[in-house]
Amino acid sequence: MPSKPSTTSVPSISCPPDKSITHRVLFLAAMARGRSRVVRPLLSGDTRATINCLAGLGVRFHESGDVVEVDSPGIAGWHKPGAPLYAGNSGTTARFLAGVLSACPGMEAVITGDASLSRRPMRRVLDLLEQAGATSAASDTLPVTVHGRRLKAFDVRSPHGSAQVKTAMVLAALTCDGVSRVTLPDGSRNHTEILCANLGLPVTASRQGGVETITVHGPAEINPFEVTVPGDPSSAAFIVAAALLSGTGVIIRGVCGNPLRSAFLDVLDQAGVVVQRTPVASHEFTEPAEDWVVEAAATRGVMRPAGEIPAAWVPAIIDEIPVLATILAFAPGRSLFRGVGELRVKESDRLAGTIRLLEAAGCAARAIGDDLEIAGGLTPAALKSFEFDPAGDHRLAMAAMVLEMVSEFVAQKTCTISDRSCVEVSFPDFPAVLTSLRNSAQTSSPSRKRGILS
Repeated sequence: MPSKPSTTSVPSISCPPDKSITHRVLFLAAMARGRSRVVRPLLSGDTRATINCLAGLGVRFHESGDVVEVDSPGIAGWHKPGAPLYAGNSGTTARFLAGVLSACPGMEAVITGDASLSRRPMRRVLDLLEQAGATSAASDTLPVTVHGRRLKAFDVRSPHGSAQVKTAMVLAALTCDGVSRVTLPDGSRNHTEILCANLGLPVTASRQGGVETITVHGPAEINPFEVTVPGDPSSAAFIVAAALLSGTGVIIRGVCGNPLRSAFLDVLDQAGVVVQRTPVASHEFTEPAEDWVVEAAATRGVMRPAGEIPAAWVPAIIDEIPVLATILAFAPGRSLFRGVGELRVKESDRLAGTIRLLEAAGCAARAIGDDLEIAGGLTPAALKSFEFDPAGDHRLAMAAMVLEMVSEFVAQKTCTISDRSCVEVSFPDFPAVLTSLRNSAQTSSPSRKRGILS
């Protein structure tokens, strides 16, 4: 068993608020009639896209410190927008809008997005909505024109284990008369079901034989509420990576403790790296929270290849695969992620981008069908100076910035990353966090002999 970490001189960082939960809270608050309070939501490029789109429907938002108040006439009082609803780079915003607006009688709205979002698939949501009786005008991508109508209860099955698809259908089902069901492969994030249960809404989930079914009894009245958003494990993963690779201990406070969001740590555990987790005794959050503790020498001499990461884990680690690949590049051998083809339809072709990044830094990697193979074996001597274009993808940019920190701090190599500003989509303060960790590493380890690269 690992010894209890000493945290007396370890830097402490508050985890950025969770992006997935923030989107869901904002939509449900906008559907409620009255004033709701959202404490410590994430205010980033993606979530501001949600705020702006909902404001276009007649919902008012008031920001004060770390609180956003949402004043809404309720979904029945939303009006037709006077201009297209621009979802920016947020696939969550676009898909949730498609779901809820399809169930608004008399609604006419056009959903658009930036160039990246306009290449991402929408049919996975629209096909299910059409099975439920909705009508829309679109091919497979944005823009989408939604013609809202009163939907009847539905029973649909999705071939995609996608929390965005699931939530879009749940939001629609909350307005329908009768019992609706959405069935999909098991393993996707369950924040919507948890939030609905906390709000007393008639939404339940069951799982059997690798399949989950969400049941919604509608129509449901959503009352105003107040919630506090916990920290985002996907953002915390990048802090963990920077701390591990630089040998800097860190405490990340208030991370969402949802088991479906901690599979990132399970992969690290499989690679021999233990991150301590301490539950936070607080009832203020929408879900349980915990502190993550990385010891300064957590990886010294224990890092090993992760072996094969099964496809069944992928829905729970899909956002963390680029940063996991960055860490596993330094393992002394091969790691293999099975069934990660979904990465090809994220903000960019994230599978190809992850491979480009690792190869630029000096680690061999390749796609084998829908699998990602990482050769490992990267060392300080083998680290290269690199240039990398994340193609507007915030998670690729953050993974590259972690590698840049290690290359410059440990190997004294110079790196160039274009379009760093795209990290504002999910983690606007990430550059400042990296600077803090680097300063701590320089103070505690001037000889640069700690962490994975020791």
